[in-house]
Amino acid sequence: MNSRVLERTVARVERLAAAGRGTDDLMDEAGALLSAALPHESHCWHTTDPDTLVETGFRAYQMPPPNAEVARFAYLPDDYNSIGALVTGRRHSGVLSEATGSRLDRSVRYRELLRPVGVTGELRIALVADGACWGTLSLFREAPGDFTTDECDLAHAVSTALGRGLRTAGLRARNTPDSAARWPGVLVVDRAGAAVSVTPPARSWLTELGADPDDAAGLPFAVHALAERARVGQEAAARIRTADGRWLALHASALDGAPEQVAVVIQEAAPDAVAPLLYAAFGFTAREREIVDAVVQGGSTEEIAGRLFISPLTVQTHLSSIFAKTGVRSRRRLAGLLHGPGNTRNLE
Repeated sequence: MNSRVLERTVARVERLAAAGRGTDDLMDEAGALLSAALPHESHCWHTTDPDTLVETGFRAYQMPPPNAEVARFAYLPDDYNSIGALVTGRRHSGVLSEATGSRLDRSVRYRELLRPVGVTGELRIALVADGACWGTLSLFREAPGDFTTDECDLAHAVSTALGRGLRTAGLRARNTPDSAARWPGVLVVDRAGAAVSVTPPARSWLTELGADPDDAAGLPFAVHALAERARVGQEAAARIRTADGRWLALHASALDGAPEQVAVVIQEAAPDAVAPLLYAAFGFTAREREIVDAVVQGGSTEEIAGRLFISPLTVQTHLSSIFAKTGVRSRRRLAGLLHGPGNTRNLE
């Protein structure tokens, strides 16, 4: 790949990622751009919870949607080019054949998922912005294809822009106001990924996520991903957004005496759990986050200045920046946007 193609592709992806597209549109348009520079037969995107690296959503092209088997083998933390390793590594992209020393059978992911469908080349990318992973992208080639080091470098070059684009696209929403009275739900999932028990509230939440609790293939991939983590002895959690902007919190743990079965609790995400994601989406600085927290608590300009040991003028300067980033013009609207309408009663 010549340098002109690389530079042109990176520039186009950066412009697209900064254009404010929704998650699906960003994935579709970025996928088309990358297909021209990195030809491949199929690819799959995942959004992730940046705190836990649990996969919360997907978009697949020329391949079936991921299921419980994919959750079992595709994201093992000790397999080659694991997402955790790509997030913290010098390069956020990796070619599987390079990582395995051209011995693809070393990888469980390759043996269980890729080889059976004829894939011979995998290029995996962690989409990282400001140190946090907001999604992943995997590109696949079939025999006799594989990816080159130059192509891996291009993938790394676009990883940050795509991470920022996913961060903004997926997070600029707040909870809908009618959810406060809704009860948590419990879903029990077996080894095959089927729901063996579903409470009525869980059924309601799953329906809102566009899932069918009576069909294992129709459960959200986040449920399968959480269940697999719970089965290996880890309690797992993730935050996921519904199509209408409501934030949910999912928690999973294996059942005592029946480790093959996992209980998943689905409930409304507390504002404090969602706020850090929104703070990141709007690009708040550390000081701006402190000021927003103080505003939500009802602090006046003078009180905030005294608490943070800065001048009232500095507080106002930061507030002007916060308002510009969020597109709101009052403290009440700011608190409602970031922490929900129930947190505006002390603000005027």
